[in-house]
Amino acid sequence: MSLSNRYFVPCLCRYLDNLDNLLEKTSQFLINTLKSHPEQYLTIGELLELLRRRSYGALLIMLSLAGLIPGISFFAAVADFLLGLQIALGFHAPKLPNIIQKQRIHRDKTLKFTEEVMPWLVRVEEYVKPRWEPLSRVNPRRVVGAIICVLAFIAILPLPFINFLPNIAIICLALGIIERDGLCLIIGCGFALVAMWISHIMVRVAWNSLMLAL
Repeated sequence: MSLSNRYFVPCLCRYLDNLDNLLEKTSQFLINTLKSHPEQYLTIGELLELLRRRSYGALLIMLSLAGLIPGISFFAAVADFLLGLQIALGFHAPKLPNIIQKQRIHRDKTLKFTEEVMPWLVRVEEYVKPRWEPLSRVNPRRVVGAIICVLAFIAILPLPFINFLPNIAIICLALGIIERDGLCLIIGCGFALVAMWISHIMVRVAWNSLMLAL
């Protein structure tokens, strides 16, 4: 084998592997990522490395799914907030502080939960495609990042069931980012507005109840 072929063939193989990963649907990619992890637990930092080639979108989806599982929801919401902040600031690649990266996620529990919501996610993916692409460019994406920050903050609030709708909205926004689907981003913003309205009502009710108790 010539010297040029010796370097060309491995590069071509790596390119084709990356192309397969990009063509693979996000839902299946998340399942395969969890199944291929050899340990019972994986840290958010390991998840960051595994999903880095899909940038922000896949990581936001996985963290939002994990955020629906008790025990990791707080740290998942904090990570979502930091990722949204980085999108708003225009960072090209996601980064998280060590204290967040060290938080562990139970692989089997996350895999089981992900497989349960997978039919819903697959159905959504059938309608997600590149369209209205100007809405997925840099400046609109920064607005989306700011919205994700607000949603993550709502998910952190210590109120029952308050984190469900914000995480669903983040998943929708993340799919819009991955597929450059402006319509999906608008739908995600609609979910975000509903989540903000419901959280506002719940916070007011909780505050009024606290004042009456005092």
